Amino acid sequence: MRLTYDDDLFLRAGRVLGIPVVNQSVWRLHGRVDHAELDELARAMAGGRLGRLVVRSRVPGARDRWVRAAAVPAVVRTPEPIAPSAVLGWAHEQADVDLDPELGPGWRFATAETTDGGSVLSLTVSHAIGDGGAHIASVVEGRRRDPSARVDVPQARVRDDVRDAAGQVARAARGVWRAVRDRHTPRAAPPLPPGTQMSAVRDGGAGDPSGPAFRAPLAVVDCDAAAWDRVAAEAGGTANALLVAVATEVLLSSGRVRTTAPVRVALPVSGRRGTDLRANATVGVSIVVDPDPSGRVPDLRAVRERSKAAFSRIGVAEPPARAFEPLVQLLPDPLVARLARTSPVPLCLCSNLGALPEEFVAPLGAPAAAVAMRSMTRDVTRSMLRARGGGLSVWLARVGGTVTLSVLGLDPDHFPDEAELGRHVAKVLEQREIPAKAW
Repeated sequence: MRLTYDDDLFLRAGRVLGIPVVNQSVWRLHGRVDHAELDELARAMAGGRLGRLVVRSRVPGARDRWVRAAAVPAVVRTPEPIAPSAVLGWAHEQADVDLDPELGPGWRFATAETTDGGSVLSLTVSHAIGDGGAHIASVVEGRRRDPSARVDVPQARVRDDVRDAAGQVARAARGVWRAVRDRHTPRAAPPLPPGTQMSAVRDGGAGDPSGPAFRAPLAVVDCDAAAWDRVAAEAGGTANALLVAVATEVLLSSGRVRTTAPVRVALPVSGRRGTDLRANATVGVSIVVDPDPSGRVPDLRAVRERSKAAFSRIGVAEPPARAFEPLVQLLPDPLVARLARTSPVPLCLCSNLGALPEEFVAPLGAPAAAVAMRSMTRDVTRSMLRARGGGLSVWLARVGGTVTLSVLGLDPDHFPDEAELGRHVAKVLEQREIPAKAW
């Protein structure tokens, strides 16, 4: 089983660029964790889709491949209880760990008790090992002790690498030919309106990696799910359209975007079907959002309709960049590093995870009070983030009557710290009359 283009992208983010990407879920639990049960869950998950590591190909041009991981990552236990107000800081500590998709471990559990009698549980996964969909599926399959989630990889011989290299060269050639052939063909996605605000690299795109480390600020809030749905419906939209509007309004509140031009918003969507064991299987679409002069997005009907149209185009026509993916996967690390200098981070990314599966909400049997999910890049500096021209990434997860928003600030000038980011998030939710409580 070989790495896909997206797997390779996240692998090289850490190996070549030195900015590994980690996915994290944090459960707030009412009672104490049964450590024996957590250890058993970790063993079950190690036997599933997360139990893999990357082995480099022996032949130039051949894709790296997956092998079974031999070890079960040890569960990390915080010895002393933490205050409920310290949960977010504890979560940051658990995400700031070295996860190695080549040498292992590629993921790990951590847990701590809270002074109010509850517990918190963190699962961190290297993005190369699994995206959000794989992250959720790994827990569900572990809870079910599902043997079909095991990634079986036959032993590869040198001639298998030679065969794969030849196939990859052929795929790259076909991709380039297709891109040249279709360069004047109209695409299914409509063109962006003139002046649309989107991310763009600055100062060459790399930034200064030698400056002091900067942890992008994170705001996590629990919202009343009934109020969220009511506000969305009254504005003519859906829960997802409201997520897009709230994220856009946080950017407007901070001054990161202007009220006088449309804002481009990226919407990642899971491409998994059935028993899909790919590590990364996310596709993305984008829409534009039109703010009003007051810095609000009052009518959600346009957001809903544009989102629906964008989702309907998935699979109809590939984005032009897709044709070059086999070629990029062929390139050596130094050239990939040079190309990555011109890759911006999103201005606004909204990932709606929706109502989480029952087994995921209750990984140890009892349902969590709330679950926060997010993705983060490690080992960055303010200069590096500033050069990539980002804004916000937002994740929504629903557990029972609670909608949890995780809002990550990717612009160190407009979101310099968690207090400033949290102020903008609270302001927007208050304007929307959505009751919310910060973690």
